[in-house]
Amino acid sequence: IQFEFDSSVLKTDSYAVLDQIAREMQKDLKAKFILHGHASIEGTASYNMKLSIDRANAVKLYLVNFGIPSANLEVQGHGATQPIASNDTESGRALNRRVEIKVVK
Repeated sequence: IQFEFDSSVLKTDSYAVLDQIAREMQKDLKAKFILHGHASIEGTASYNMKLSIDRANAVKLYLVNFGIPSANLEVQGHGATQPIASNDTESGRALNRRVEIKVVK
């Protein structure tokens, strides 16, 4: 789930993906998930950590409102410590502004 620069507001084009994810999650309400929030390199480390947590919480709120039990969703913020693309370009920074959802085994 991608985010705009300096924002934890869900983009409207993320809704369809989140709806699909929520429908899959509803198939096994015992399954647990970690919502990993990330940020690009702009800003201080502490600000990026807060922003990444806020992003993960925005995804969690959406999923809870869809009917996923809150207890099934753990939020973790990583700030800018785990980029998936170069922070030297805007396109890379845009990819790093994200929330990844992982199943807990």
